[in-house]
Amino acid sequence: MILLVDSGSSKADWVEILPDGHTNMYTTQGINPSTQDQLPDISKEQTLISIITKADKIYFYAAGVIHDESRDRIINWLQTLGAQGKIFVESDMVAAARACCGNNWGIVSILGTGSNSCVFDGNSIVDNIPSLGYILGDEGSGSHIGKEILRSYFCRKMPKQVADSFESNFQITRLEVIEQVYRKNKGSGYIASFAKWLEQADESWKKEVLNHVFSQFILYRLLPLSNQYKALPVHFVGSIAYNYKSYLTESLKDFGIFADKIIQKPIFALIDFHFKQNYQ
Repeated sequence: MILLVDSGSSKADWVEILPDGHTNMYTTQGINPSTQDQLPDISKEQTLISIITKADKIYFYAAGVIHDESRDRIINWLQTLGAQGKIFVESDMVAAARACCGNNWGIVSILGTGSNSCVFDGNSIVDNIPSLGYILGDEGSGSHIGKEILRSYFCRKMPKQVADSFESNFQITRLEVIEQVYRKNKGSGYIASFAKWLEQADESWKKEVLNHVFSQFILYRLLPLSNQYKALPVHFVGSIAYNYKSYLTESLKDFGIFADKIIQKPIFALIDFHFKQNYQ
């Protein structure tokens, strides 16, 4: 039996994959070895702990896996929970690449709470525009959209109709935003939480915001790769890419780029990938 894990900072999907193709899925809070001082305590999840203990192989993909130290944190954490089998730890970028490309070449981008992009050769990442986090980077992401919304609201750049809609959904103050972003160390997720509201915003203003953030992503994180690897298909993974895919494809068109796959979550394609790798 193999165990597959796909974890973001807020939520982790765990999938038990049996030799006959049957799967069982579980959800826990997210695991991020780079931003969490203490990895979550899931010891009360007895069914999941039993699966961890019995798994012959564990494939663990997570945001924040950026070096050997972060990989070792995940491995040690799993072993303290009883893992006995082989453990393979990779970044969420590799998860997205395998979900979209399988064993083929491609350019893959993540547009979720944060953003990232890479060139995948069917086995590993061979080129990458490094992520600089939500303060210096994360163009095109949920946190980027959230920053544009908050900046526009507090700096009185929102059209009145849009501002009225925002205020009917959120009763926030500048001090509350400062507290959440700078003092509670959860700035990215908090800022990104405003991105979903954009779905109900005035269409013309929504289009303006999305065109801006997606154009920034394309300029800084995609064009440097697509200009060098012109023949490769371009794929996207993540809630922002998926929920706003019509706006994303329009922005891409302005730069002469065509999106191949746009998928919300890599987990289901990863189930198929690892089932074939292990049982076929």
